[in-house]
Amino acid sequence: MSRQLTSIFIVLFLACGLHVQGQGSFCGAVGTEGCDAIAHTHPAIIGWATGCNVVRGPVDIVDPNGPHVRFGEESYGTGVASLDTRDAVSLGDGGSAVLTFESPIRNVAGPDFAVFENSFNDSFLELAFVEVSTDGEHYVRFPSTSLTPTATQVGSNGSVDPTKLNNLAGKYRIGYGTPFDLEELRDSAGIDIDSIVYVRVVDVVGTINPQYATHDAYGHMVNDPYPTKDTIWASGGFDLTGVAVLSATMGIYESPAEPVTVIWPNPATDHVKVSCNSGQHVSLYSTDGRLVRDSRAMDGCATFDLRGLATGVYIVRTGGWSGKVVKH
Repeated sequence: MSRQLTSIFIVLFLACGLHVQGQGSFCGAVGTEGCDAIAHTHPAIIGWATGCNVVRGPVDIVDPNGPHVRFGEESYGTGVASLDTRDAVSLGDGGSAVLTFESPIRNVAGPDFAVFENSFNDSFLELAFVEVSTDGEHYVRFPSTSLTPTATQVGSNGSVDPTKLNNLAGKYRIGYGTPFDLEELRDSAGIDIDSIVYVRVVDVVGTINPQYATHDAYGHMVNDPYPTKDTIWASGGFDLTGVAVLSATMGIYESPAEPVTVIWPNPATDHVKVSCNSGQHVSLYSTDGRLVRDSRAMDGCATFDLRGLATGVYIVRTGGWSGKVVKH
């Protein structure tokens, strides 16, 4: 092949949006340089969804006539996004939630709203498409991108690189929302970007099986953890915790020095981890106030051995924060 043809091939390769495995094109996880995640405490948040209507999908898309998810209540999609992984409403494979607001969302400078999910870390990412509507009938989807390789299925407990994702809800861990900018939809027909009344979140079925796969705006299959079914909790797919409305005064916001405290897995059987500052003291109590475990965080995480404890609910306390963990 001549040098000229080789150069043309490279240009076409890049122009078509093809990327070498291992290289990302978009911002990364919470705390990395340039990350656009919106903390649930962000000062630019001026409101949250006040209504949530969920159409639940099946626990597993390969059995569409099988049980549908039941985990969580629709109300968990309204109000301030929770930091408890159980305070979420599960959509199931291909399920959806329509969020409504006290006032229409307007197109302001910068991102206009953010969608929150309950992922317990920076790489177990259950994703969803996001659509908006003015009349509740005609929806326009944000153009999403997924550059995750599709040669191998991301497994049930697999990892996804956030630098390969754009305009897909669920890109960030619990407590941090994925932002969406209505300006991107300025040329779309059928909606008024200064009067968005409905936001629809649609679960991505992350399988690479062509029969059931979903695709981004450029025809790429979206590969994310699959299957994520939990027959005990009747959950699966995207787990919505809230949708925040943003003001026009975003500015530059640094994440707080104290990290968002996350407990995982929750429920747990043998061990449970608590994210917090290294060296921080963490305690586990029974519901009657009895101290049952004590730990000190190392490398940003404290670990408790739950073996020998009775099944039930326990209280995690660190500093001025407390949360619950369920022991199977």
